[in-house]
Amino acid sequence: MSARTASLVVTTIFEADALDGYFENFKRFGHLDQVEVVIIPDRKTPAATFERARRLNAQGLRTVCPALDEQEQYLRRIGFPPDLIPHNSDNRRNVGYLMALGSGRDFLISIDDDNYVAAGVDAFAGHSVVCDASRDWVQTSSPTGFFNICSLLELERPLPVYPRGYPYFARNKGEVPKTRIGQAEIHINAGLWTLDPDIDGITWLVATPRIVGFKGESAVLACDAWSPVNTQNTALRREAIPAYYFVRMGCPLAGTPIDRYGDIFSGYFVEACAKHLGGAVRFGTPVAEHRRNSHNYMKDAANELACIMALEDLLPWLHELRLVGSTYAEAYAALSDAIEEEVEHMCGYIWSDATRGYFHQMAYCMRAWLAACEKLA
Repeated sequence: MSARTASLVVTTIFEADALDGYFENFKRFGHLDQVEVVIIPDRKTPAATFERARRLNAQGLRTVCPALDEQEQYLRRIGFPPDLIPHNSDNRRNVGYLMALGSGRDFLISIDDDNYVAAGVDAFAGHSVVCDASRDWVQTSSPTGFFNICSLLELERPLPVYPRGYPYFARNKGEVPKTRIGQAEIHINAGLWTLDPDIDGITWLVATPRIVGFKGESAVLACDAWSPVNTQNTALRREAIPAYYFVRMGCPLAGTPIDRYGDIFSGYFVEACAKHLGGAVRFGTPVAEHRRNSHNYMKDAANELACIMALEDLLPWLHELRLVGSTYAEAYAALSDAIEEEVEHMCGYIWSDATRGYFHQMAYCMRAWLAACEKLA
């Protein structure tokens, strides 16, 4: 445990006060010298965030907070076009992911600025499971092919709640997951959350769920089970970062600019690569408090809808796709090619030439990302 190191990446337009809790947590459990915090500011980020970075450094937690010009210089140096990472966008976390890869640290922890570390939880140790060797785990399968990770949480009142990115075709099927013990090597660890769940805007409009606790049992997905992986309180081993490009949002699909699903696409893509390479995804601990920033749920629902519709068609295909390659980079390159080919055969309301063009652009960015990762690796 003592030899492992991590980069914790967060992007913010606020003061990033959640990082004070992570400092105390790493200090309490003896991990200050094992973690580097990478804060990626944007145009709206206040001066107080840069001051917080300086203070955390002075307190013993290595923290970097590169200004926008420094970020762009870094991208040019590694050959990634800066204009592929727009300003005023959560897509800027890609800069932090590249810095994490370049640091050589063993694993990446990605958090949102409203994820607060829970008291008494060793967050570093919980996420470092992505560095462990293969061993026996209780593995979960589902008859639908998708496992509802919200079933691991205790709700204030019973509601049908599914995580953001969970396909609608697999919801409300009365599924009864099955478990078995088998060897698995965890490559991705998605910590869950109390207080506000990470659900889509449609669900927020019809329900106001509140998470009051974690049931205590984490779930390792069997090779035939899937669930969306987001970018909040999520860790992955360094080798997987080349398959974790945060997909760019903002393009209009079906007449509406899309948003809030960049991490869902990236999560499913890295999950596909992990499964191909024999890696497993674990959901559960360490649990964080999600003190959700203010949202306009009507706007969220509108911006998510086209992504939801595209995933309804893409996920069954992704579920059956057989990738090639012996590394994450090779598997991700194969995935980018497969996406370009598959979208040409997609049809239906959402599948206009503009939609296909968006996915071709996505595949192009995936390969540009791989080229930068190759330089860093």
